[in-house]
Amino acid sequence: MNHDHDLFTPNQVSNEWLEQFLVPSLIAGNPYKIDTTTTPVKLDQNENPWDWPEKIKDKIITELRKLPWNRYPSAYSDDLADLVGAQSGLTGGCVLLGPGSNYLVALVISTFSRVGRGKVVIARPSFALYESHCAYDGIPVDPWPLDANMQYDTSLLPELTPGSMVVFASPNNPVGNVLPYKTLEHLAALHPDVLFVADEAYLEYAREPYTPLLKDHSNILLIRTFSKTLGAAGVRIGYVLGAPKLIEQLRKLRLPYMINLFGLVAARLVLEDHETQKHFKGIVAKGIAERERVYESLKSLAPEKGFQVIPSEANFLLLKWPDHAACARAYRHILAQGILIRDVSKGPGLAGCLRVTIGTVDQNNLFLAAVQGI
Repeated sequence: MNHDHDLFTPNQVSNEWLEQFLVPSLIAGNPYKIDTTTTPVKLDQNENPWDWPEKIKDKIITELRKLPWNRYPSAYSDDLADLVGAQSGLTGGCVLLGPGSNYLVALVISTFSRVGRGKVVIARPSFALYESHCAYDGIPVDPWPLDANMQYDTSLLPELTPGSMVVFASPNNPVGNVLPYKTLEHLAALHPDVLFVADEAYLEYAREPYTPLLKDHSNILLIRTFSKTLGAAGVRIGYVLGAPKLIEQLRKLRLPYMINLFGLVAARLVLEDHETQKHFKGIVAKGIAERERVYESLKSLAPEKGFQVIPSEANFLLLKWPDHAACARAYRHILAQGILIRDVSKGPGLAGCLRVTIGTVDQNNLFLAAVQGI
């Protein structure tokens, strides 16, 4: 039945009214936006291009049918959290799960900036959510700029006072650069009263995961996800690893029952099923091989086509043009070939930049052909 004639818009409020309740930066800010353009080839969100095999999906569905859907799942999914921790060599109580790492990034930033005794330092350029969430929450940010080669440089870090928090990604989205293991180890030891928050969403593509640092450094939190490398963006499982007392504080502000039955079953299968683990190891290897092939091809095209390609340890590559006009022309040309990549050129420190996700062999070949035609 069509009820269109019954629809109405609630009475609107004014910005002046909102200012009674919200910080001005939230009212003025724009929500996180994803381009919804439909194209034959989608290389814009750093998704894994290989879906889960039907056999694995069938296993999940079979398990789901056995469970009561009319009952709440585990409030905090502690059994799964401890299994995730054990896979990383950690004892129980060192992991908190959430519905994707984006949610957990926001939770960590809000939780550990409440007192405001120190600075919130965020790498720039990096994932836009870090700075936008701070703006929505009214949290002042001190940027940690990358160097001229788009690499981390500790000499560019702002002064870190006690109670400060440093948020960065490694591999870093959208650049693909990493903060070396030894560098984070040095920073954590040098600044014991500073919290270092490392977003490791692309962990499986990188060479130096930070997990062993947690053994000696309680001032590090690691945020990870099943969404990217494991091809589970639709499952929505992320997790934080760290000292039990830090996890305990985050747990107080993480609402219960946030992981549904589907997510719990799918995540457990990833961790326990040998066939599933073998599948994901294979696609990580394919992703790395394709990244290197595409990088070398772009590197050979770059001088003629007038762009620079940045080396990456993730499943994407950043292309940089010398000016906005050239970048915009390249984006329009690639889109006209039916290929959607990400225009990140409006982000701080990203003028003239486009980011492309590594896809399948066929998708990557179509992208390279499009670049050849620019």
